[in-house]
Amino acid sequence: MNNAKHTLHPNCITGFVDGEGCFTIKLWENKSSKTGWYVQAIFQVGLHVRDKDLLLQFKSFFKEIGNIKAYNNIIYYRVIKIDDIIKIIIPHFEKYPLMTQKQTDFLLWKNIVNLIDKGEHLNKEGLIKVINLKASLNKGVSNKLKIHFPNTVKVIRSEKNLPVKIDSHWIAGFFSGEGCFFINICKATDYKIGYSINLQIICSQHSRDKILLDNLTDILKCGNVFKHSKRNTISLVISNFEDI
Repeated sequence: MNNAKHTLHPNCITGFVDGEGCFTIKLWENKSSKTGWYVQAIFQVGLHVRDKDLLLQFKSFFKEIGNIKAYNNIIYYRVIKIDDIIKIIIPHFEKYPLMTQKQTDFLLWKNIVNLIDKGEHLNKEGLIKVINLKASLNKGVSNKLKIHFPNTVKVIRSEKNLPVKIDSHWIAGFFSGEGCFFINICKATDYKIGYSINLQIICSQHSRDKILLDNLTDILKCGNVFKHSKRNTISLVISNFEDI
C-alpha cells in the first residue's frame, strides 16, 4: 500500500513530466486479434530507484492509479488502463499543459487513446490511423512496423506555442527532472591552493526547445543557452556565482 502523501503542485508534476515523462504507444503482433496486432497506450515516468519516494508521490497525486515497478536500478511509474488515462491523466495535462515540444507528443498520443477508447484500433482502417499518428510520435515506428506497414504517412506535428508566463512550480519540476548541479575542480597556478572551484547549473534539451530555454534565461534573469556542435541538443548553463 502507498503511504506517501504527495505535496507536489500540479504544475510541478507537469514540469517534471516535461523532463522525465513519456507518452508511448506500443504495438505487437497478436494472432487472436482481427487486425493481427495489439495496441497499448502507456503513460510513464522512469527514475533511479533512489527516487522511489517521488514516484510514490506521483501515484498518490494521480489518485493511486497505475503501478510502480523496478527493473535493475530503474524504477517506473506506469499507467496503462485506458479508463484511468482518459479520466485522470489526460485531464491533468489539459488543465496544466506541458511547456516543451513534448506537448505535441501528448496531443498525438491523446488522439490514439481516443481511437482505442472507441475501439477503432480493432479494425484495419482504424489501425492505420494509429500507425500514422505513431509515426510522428516520439521516435516514430520501428523497422518491424515499417515492413508491415510500408505505406505509413506521418501526421504533421504542430509546434508548441509558449505562454507569456511560465509558472515557478513548473520550473522547479522541470529542473528536478532535467537539471544537473556540477562542481568543477581544476588546477590553477594563480590560486594560492593551486586549484579553482567552479559551480554550474545545467539543463539540457533537444534543440527544438531552444525558445523555451531562452525564455527561462529571461525569467531567471541569468544563464546562457549553448548549442552542442556534435549533438542535436542545447543547454541552459548558469555559472556566475552570484547568479547561482
